Amino acid sequence: AQALLAGEAREFVLDYSYDMWSLGMMLYELSTGSPYFKKGSNVAKELCSNSFTVDVSNVPDAKLRDLIGNCLNMDPKKRPDITGFLLHPYFITTGIGPFSF
Repeated sequence: AQALLAGEAREFVLDYSYDMWSLGMMLYELSTGSPYFKKGSNVAKELCSNSFTVDVSNVPDAKLRDLIGNCLNMDPKKRPDITGFLLHPYFITTGIGPFSF
């Protein structure tokens, strides 16, 4: 978001942690039935605001809420990699959706 607002989006290199952010946003929307950001909002500007904090309290399942919160960590280095994602207690204790191992 900062690179976009600074006009440096074309030069900015994304790594897997940004995919985890996107996955967290998708899971948030699937679990709550609504997008994280309101339609028409300036997402980049909101993300760069000093007052912005991630709020996943609308996610009904506690383990899924924790998983989504991990994916939406504002520090890209603290987001899970795919192994950490799949080994999260949400998957280990509940299986994937209605399926369990």
